[in-house]
Amino acid sequence: METEIKSGFFEELPQKTRKVLSGIDFPAERNDIITQVRKNGAIPDILREVGMLPDKKFNSAEDVAEELHKIYIGIPA
Repeated sequence: METEIKSGFFEELPQKTRKVLSGIDFPAERNDIITQVRKNGAIPDILREVGMLPDKKFNSAEDVAEELHKIYIGIPA
């Protein structure tokens, strides 16, 4: 079941990224997220960024967005 998307990092993501993440049922593992964003029509740049997510379970799109934010600004995991 998809969890409610909280405001915060998710709202700061580019619109195309928010769109492909919004249809994912959470909690989800990184590989499940990659599979789903492909199905949702993610462009190669988004696929590359999602592929950089840590291999763990994410409870919401906001959790994914927080990790993507770290990737965007270059904070090491």
